[in-house]
Amino acid sequence: MSRVTLRIPMIDKSGPIEQRQISREFQGVMPEVGSVAFVASIIREGLEIAHYPEFPRLIELPDDWLVQQIELVSSVPDDVWIRGGFVPLGDWKSDHE
Repeated sequence: MSRVTLRIPMIDKSGPIEQRQISREFQGVMPEVGSVAFVASIIREGLEIAHYPEFPRLIELPDDWLVQQIELVSSVPDDVWIRGGFVPLGDWKSDHE
């Protein structure tokens, strides 16, 4: 296993306003292909398990949208990350503090 830093939003969008970004260290392996879909599947499972408000509607949204949403990603319980192959090595941290 290796160390992986997951940064959310995962897809960089350039613009005049600086985006808020969070990151978290995990022990695990990120797939070389389909990493956005892989993380989105973990987010969907986490929202459902945590009974996140409006989760039935949210889990239907596209992968690219889900991996941009800091509030949704940070609400995924640790046990869901672990089942997905990522063991948390710390908490979510803001990259602009």
